[in-house]
Amino acid sequence: MKKALYALLLLLLVLLPVFALGEEAAEVTQSCTLQCGSQRTAKAKMLDRNYRTYWESTRGKGASIVVEMPKGKTCGFVSLQWYETPLLWQVETEQDGGWQTIAKTDGAYYSDALALPEGVTRFRIRPQEGVRDSMRVAEIRVYERGEKPASLQMWLPTVEKADLMLVACHPDDEVLWFGGALPTYAGQQGKRTLVCILVPAMPYRRLELLDCLWTCGVTTYPVWGGLADKYSVGLQKQYSLWNETRLQKMITQWVRQYKPEVLLTHDLSGEYGHGGHRVCADLCVKALKWAANEAKFPESARAYGTWQVKKLYLHLYGENVVDMDWDQPLSAFGGLSGLEVAQEAFLCHVSQQHTDYRVRDSGSADCSLFGLYYSAVGPDLLKNDFFENLSYEVDE
Repeated sequence: MKKALYALLLLLLVLLPVFALGEEAAEVTQSCTLQCGSQRTAKAKMLDRNYRTYWESTRGKGASIVVEMPKGKTCGFVSLQWYETPLLWQVETEQDGGWQTIAKTDGAYYSDALALPEGVTRFRIRPQEGVRDSMRVAEIRVYERGEKPASLQMWLPTVEKADLMLVACHPDDEVLWFGGALPTYAGQQGKRTLVCILVPAMPYRRLELLDCLWTCGVTTYPVWGGLADKYSVGLQKQYSLWNETRLQKMITQWVRQYKPEVLLTHDLSGEYGHGGHRVCADLCVKALKWAANEAKFPESARAYGTWQVKKLYLHLYGENVVDMDWDQPLSAFGGLSGLEVAQEAFLCHVSQQHTDYRVRDSGSADCSLFGLYYSAVGPDLLKNDFFENLSYEVDE
């Protein structure tokens, strides 16, 4: 009898964490009824898990999606992924003969989700008051009640003060050339991490980027540069395709506004010679002095003050070389290494899987090799941490 009770006690101790945490909310989108114009068209375009397709509403009262949960189910979370311009949106339920708001977003993100109160079986999604644009929804996801799924993107606002600021040219550059940096510093160490992308590219690539960042443990929303996707192999030619002065002002403002301790960006030679990558590196190098000089671009200096970056690392820079070990297991990712997480995250860039590019820590595209271009805190000695020699207060 004692043995049986002992065995039962052990079983309860094993199951107790499961009971305490609860079950992850299951997605039930395919079983829901959607009312939004042509239901067949909506289901085909919003439930196909293809970011290249989207459903577009009419304007005004037609800009809404009514969702009815499967019989016996109540809603816990609903998420939208916008094909193009993200809108501020809200969720409403029918009360006293009209629609009453029960949840609303506080930021316009390309991918976002809302948690709903208990008991919701039928609800309406629509733009918030004052939004006049039509809805262009690439994907909708509906979950029953339960614990928030780890994959459900509920973005925090862009950081006000960054520990690490990664400036990359295109979606997918953030893992191709920087490997385990985001999983290690954002996902594992919880550094306030800001990813800045100069060229947002096509709408579906923006959503792929968000999937990738979330997979890497980045939960604060990135910054978009809004540049057209143009290509040249030369630095000055690339500047001529864009607006050099505008770019100088933009990067300087970013540094002043987000005040990163560490700045990380591309190879001066453009990785494989891409002019956009060259521009990223050139701008970050120059912004070191510009951001600290109140006479340079005084508008952003007045708005945000000046700022001195403590360290700047360039991918593949040949001096003060740092060989980062992205093979260390990360507890935040169940023991996967930073490199393995980055390789998994690159798969989120579905549109780029036909290319020869892969996340590698060897060869000419080695994502583990960097050089310390600038330091205000002395040289790296251990050469295994972008934050070596740094000590600063973190505002909670």
